[in-house]
Order: sequence, then C-alpha cells, then structure tokens
Amino acid sequence: MRISRIYNNNVALTVNHLGQEAVVIGRGIAFGKRKGQMIDPAAVEQTFVPEQGMSGERLSLTLSEIPAEILSIATGLESRVRADGVLELSNSFIIPLADHMHYAVMRAREGVRVDYPLAPEVTLLYPREVEYGRSVIAAVRERLQVQMDPGEAIPLALHLVNAQFATADMSQAFRMTEVFAQVFEIIEASYERTLDSDSVSSARFITHLRYLFVRASREGEPQEIDGVSQPSLLAALRADAPRAFACAQKVLLVLQMQLNHSLTRDELTYLTIHIARLAREMWGIKE
Repeated sequence: MRISRIYNNNVALTVNHLGQEAVVIGRGIAFGKRKGQMIDPAAVEQTFVPEQGMSGERLSLTLSEIPAEILSIATGLESRVRADGVLELSNSFIIPLADHMHYAVMRAREGVRVDYPLAPEVTLLYPREVEYGRSVIAAVRERLQVQMDPGEAIPLALHLVNAQFATADMSQAFRMTEVFAQVFEIIEASYERTLDSDSVSSARFITHLRYLFVRASREGEPQEIDGVSQPSLLAALRADAPRAFACAQKVLLVLQMQLNHSLTRDELTYLTIHIARLAREMWGIKE
C-alpha cells in the first residue's frame, strides 16, 4: 500500500497496485512518512475501504477526527455482533456509529444531555440492539473513564437497526420504529391486553415485521410468496381465528398507508398467523 495522503500520524489514505483506495489506521503509522512512500502492513491496526457514495478523502477526514479508542470500541462491537450471529449488518455502519460515539462522549464530558423521544418504542421493539448499545456505554466508561448518559443506548441501538438496511440513512430506522409502534398499539387495542416486549413471542413477531418492512421498502411490484397463496388457507384462518384476522386487516391497512406500498394476500395470511400465535402464547387466547 502506497501513501496517497497523510491526515495525522495515525491515519493515512493509501492506494494499492490496483488503484483501490483504503484508509489505514495505526499508532504512528504515518509518522515521518511522505506521500508516495509504502506503508508497513504490520503497523496497520484497522483498514477501512470507502463505500459507494463516499470518497476516500472524505472517509479519511472523518476517521482522522475520531479518537482511536472510540474506533476500537466501535469495531469491537461489530466483531461481537457478527460473532453472535443474531443480526445481519452492512459494512457501512462502523463510521456513523463511531462518529455518534465521538460526539456523545464530547457531550458527556461537557455535561450536555439529549432526550430521545422514541426511547420507549426502541426499547420495546429492539431489546437486543439496546443491550448492545448499553454494552458500548459500559466500554466507554471502562476504557475512557467517561460516563455517557444511559439514554445514548437508544441512538446506538438505532445505528444497529439501520445497519440491517445496508444504508447510512438513519431515516429508515426511525420510520420503521414509528410504524412498528403503531402496529403494536393496534394489537393491544384489538385484544385489550398489554404486550410483553421481552417475550419470545414478541421477538418472533418483530422479526417478521422487520422482514416485511424490508420487502415493502424495496422498489418493484409486490410478489406472492410460494406456498402461501392459497385462498383456502386464508379462508380457514378467517374462520378459525376471526379476531386475529380482523386485527391483521387493520395492521395491513396501516402498513400500506405508512409504507405507501401495496401488500399481498400472503402478508395478510402471515400477519394473521403471527397475531393468532402471539395472542395464544402470550394471553392464552385460542379464539
């Protein structure tokens, strides 16, 4: 790797023999170096490759402003999440996550607190991501001796949610959270019960909603799902679980309005099945 530009002693933009850019980070990796000189691969601690929509120069500048310890915590979180195998992440989330952590630490040092209005919804819908967010706060406290506000677990969790959409645009995560909160309100109103967000049933239902949201957010005409498109199946569900079916119809209508996307009969079938299971497992309602 040959140096293209040096940002500080620890961050440099490099180009390989194929002309591909990469930002390399390492303590003193660029100290005493000049443009055009080679980087010692053994000195490289972290490598970041610019993704579509971000130049190598912009990526280098962003990384040069983030302390190495914060980048280390962010990459450590990524490694742990991938090792756990419970979330599928894009490769683009480390930079915005570390950037958020950097400014959150600065706010904590200055005693500035930020309120996040979606905190109850995020805690309900993404408990696993919130736990990861709390682990970041603990790591910052241990390694930087800085106590971040506990509420910072919410935006950190949303970065993980957004990473599952393979986009740097956080609006997807906020939008999905608001839509899911509406769906849960409909279910609770339909059954006059309160959902237990920590239950396996809720987690399973949320997983289905996530996949539905991702499918509906993609462009193109809705497609029927193989093996589910039998009218007789939906008719049987309507007869056997009328309450779940009526609730699923309301949920489907809200999803179509909020996503501005037509959903198929298959989605109504799946929603009915999941809502009926949720009611049975959580509240003992067998219709």
